[in-house]
Amino acid sequence: MSAADSALATPRTSKGLATRARLLDCARREAIRTGGQIEIAAVAEAAGVVPSLVHRYFASKAGLVSALVDEFFDRMHEQVMDENMDDQGTWPEHERIRLERTVRFHYTDPFAVVLYAQLAREPAVSRTEAARIARVVGYAAASIARAQAKGELPADVDPRLAGAAMFGALRQLMVEALGRTPRVPEQTLVEVLWRQVAASVHLPL
Repeated sequence: MSAADSALATPRTSKGLATRARLLDCARREAIRTGGQIEIAAVAEAAGVVPSLVHRYFASKAGLVSALVDEFFDRMHEQVMDENMDDQGTWPEHERIRLERTVRFHYTDPFAVVLYAQLAREPAVSRTEAARIARVVGYAAASIARAQAKGELPADVDPRLAGAAMFGALRQLMVEALGRTPRVPEQTLVEVLWRQVAASVHLPL
């Protein structure tokens, strides 16, 4: 998303914020309903507004799609990533809990299927997702570094490489799992992913 798009996407009043949120909600519902086929006119019709209002807040279809991706990652951070769980045991103990919550988040958020399957090839999605993945990797790296300082993880682990390996495995396995019918059981997916996490930080299974 361009700087101009970002400026348009950040209203300053409570009314503007509410309008933007309503348009995003309609766009998300439309994306889920159509399997990722998002059109400005359809979003405007669902919201009961004229298409120019959608352009006012998001500038373009690409801006709207980027905002949806940002919103998805915001929800994931709020529900899973941002909680400090250091008081819930050692790093392997609390990160196993976080992994279970992450899988559950993806399985219960219907937009995850659209994002990882139908929208994954959209250029706007790729750019925005890359920036958000970098933030997740940074978070994971900081968590690993704290655990190393406590002696809970080996000192020879590269925190950022390990974080990238962990989220890369998560994303690819989600693409596979969310595309299956019937779905892979949550606990089965957690077990597969935990093996990847353990390998990334040199933990014995």
